[in-house]
Amino acid sequence: MVNKSPRKRPDPPPSARPPVTKKDRDEAQAAITKLRSVGKLVTKALLALGGGALVFTCVNVTRFATTHDIPLYIAWMLDPLASLALITVLYVDGVLAEQGDYKPNGFPFLLRWTAGLSTWVMNCWTSLYPDGAFHLIPQHPDAGGILLHSIAPVLLILLSEAASGYRKYVAKRLAHYSGVIDAFAAREETERQRKAQEAREQAERNREEENARKREERAEAERKAKNEEERERREHAAKLERERIAAQNEALRIKSQAEIEKARETDRIERERAQRDAEKAARDAKIEADRLRAQAEIEEQARDREAQRRAAIIKAEAEAKARQETAEAQARALQTKAQAEARAHEEAERIKRQQALERAQKREQARQSASESGRRRTSISTGRASESASKNGGALLTIPAPGASESASENGGRVPREVRERQRDEAERYVAKCVLNNEAPDLDALANRYGKGETWVGDRVRNANKRLAEEPGFEESVIAEALALLDKTAQLSPA
Repeated sequence: MVNKSPRKRPDPPPSARPPVTKKDRDEAQAAITKLRSVGKLVTKALLALGGGALVFTCVNVTRFATTHDIPLYIAWMLDPLASLALITVLYVDGVLAEQGDYKPNGFPFLLRWTAGLSTWVMNCWTSLYPDGAFHLIPQHPDAGGILLHSIAPVLLILLSEAASGYRKYVAKRLAHYSGVIDAFAAREETERQRKAQEAREQAERNREEENARKREERAEAERKAKNEEERERREHAAKLERERIAAQNEALRIKSQAEIEKARETDRIERERAQRDAEKAARDAKIEADRLRAQAEIEEQARDREAQRRAAIIKAEAEAKARQETAEAQARALQTKAQAEARAHEEAERIKRQQALERAQKREQARQSASESGRRRTSISTGRASESASKNGGALLTIPAPGASESASENGGRVPREVRERQRDEAERYVAKCVLNNEAPDLDALANRYGKGETWVGDRVRNANKRLAEEPGFEESVIAEALALLDKTAQLSPA
């Protein structure tokens, strides 16, 4: 029996902090659960405040866009775009900050403040500049309106910045408590491994003692078995010799009988093989004859199908070529007809416009003749006014006089929708008069007259050309309006 001393376990490494207990682990788990609920609460509060701010500011931002000539069907999208960008960056920052190692660069911060400030400025614009005039420093701000419209965006921006600090602290504490739980798990694993090692060592000592005892018992049994085996071996050798002699005699008898049976079986197998070979040769000959006959029939059918297919292809190609030539001829005829109709239409339009202009010029010449005779009878001041009106191009090219719309704009009030529509129609009619008279419109004067920019004036030019080409009766109404203005001017000139 071999006795071995127990293995000495290595000393545990020195610890910089006291061991973590189960109570510490449970407290850490409870703190992690509470911190995660707080992080979710911050994210939900941000999303709820962002959604509320979106709904609250959507109306003011939409009104701000429509007052700057943005159509209503796209103006409502401006505030949701900015608000959704802000909500997205707040939610993504919250999710990534929960991982603990997220370090955002300057772009998320820039996106948060850009989206928040743009929403705030658009929402408070009417309160910052109630008179519609922009100044670097607002001149007559509405303090109550600014406060009212600033609450939701400012709360959202400040809460987003505060949430960033909350999330960093939560991530730091989560990492701390996770370390506590890991330390407890490591301690438990170390203790379990220590106990398992002790159990293995005890089992090994018991196993060695048992093996020593078994070796002694086995040695004693082997000595007894060896003596018994020697006796049985001698008896078995004698028995084997007797059995060998009997088996040798039986083998000689079986061998002679087997040779006789083998000769008979060989003769029978040879006869059956010859018969099978003959039957197989007959079957092979019949199968080959059938195969050659079927192959000849298949080749004949294939040649017939190929001939039919080639004939069908030639016929289809001829029909397709004939249809293509017919279609090309019809297309050329239709194209020629369309070009002729287009040229005839253009020529008719040109003649129509030329006739209208000639009538207008004749009216203008008659008016000038009447004005000349009137100027001979009127005072010098009246003559000079009439001559100035003639030099400016007559009533056909006169820019529309300012109406109620321009007066409202100069007084700083909001221009009603019907007034803006009247302004557009007047400007488009002026451009149409210039086009009909083959003159370039004075776009700068037109912009100054209505206080608009180049985009607005360009839209009026495009709409005027489109209305001349598509709107029925627009060209006649413009010509009639110009002629009526010429008649009125001619009637007022003698006076």
